[in-house]
Amino acid sequence: MLEHLVRFGIPEKEAKVYLSLLELGPSSVSDVAKRAKVSRTNTYHLLNALLSRGLVNSHEKTAKVIFSAEPPQRILQILKNQADECQRMIKEAEQLLPELSSVYRKDDNKLRVRFYEGAEGIISVYEDTLTAQSEILAYASVEDQHDFFPGYFPAYYTRRSKEGISARCLLANNDESKRIQSLDKAHLRVSRLIPEEYGIFTELNIYDNKVVMMSFREKFGAIIESKEVTNAFKKLFELAWEKAEDYNEKLGGVS
Repeated sequence: MLEHLVRFGIPEKEAKVYLSLLELGPSSVSDVAKRAKVSRTNTYHLLNALLSRGLVNSHEKTAKVIFSAEPPQRILQILKNQADECQRMIKEAEQLLPELSSVYRKDDNKLRVRFYEGAEGIISVYEDTLTAQSEILAYASVEDQHDFFPGYFPAYYTRRSKEGISARCLLANNDESKRIQSLDKAHLRVSRLIPEEYGIFTELNIYDNKVVMMSFREKFGAIIESKEVTNAFKKLFELAWEKAEDYNEKLGGVS
């Protein structure tokens, strides 16, 4: 339960205190501190933080402050409120985007590199691929995708397809790659299998004037913007794609 609360945006120590209060019922700071195994002073600050989140309430009883956890349904309501607020901000951003783009000075001849770390960083890189105006050329690494961020990639493939962004992918021959290939038509994709020894664990996507890299094992992502670099990678991909046609047939891949 603790890890789920943390994923919902509640800091770990606050989540521990909230769970302890759920189990104890209305309690003093000292009782909560003992149950949560957090110092009394820190527990007081954590309870105040939870009060501000609307997950805890308090009242005085015989000169003592008693804290109570709000029902768990409150978490769902908070998340729904946050989702509504995010949707509102997305609409505002969409309206503001043309104005921001009009003042954005972009030098297409200058190399730019953006580096991202951690799960959220990798997701940021994948989200950038959904801005592609051209076909995505991918040297894909699918083995660790679903363990790394369960649920994200099925939704990502659907969103990419709805945006009309097509893709060509090279996949190292294994069961997961064959499963992915079987869904090519639904995901607006053409993929070819290559021998497993040519597989890589850093995924490469090439589109527009960008080359992006994502590593689930080293937990980083990078976006390189450069016409020259992108052009070089596109040519290398086309060489590999041509050879992959023979490999795909020999490995029993979908033509």
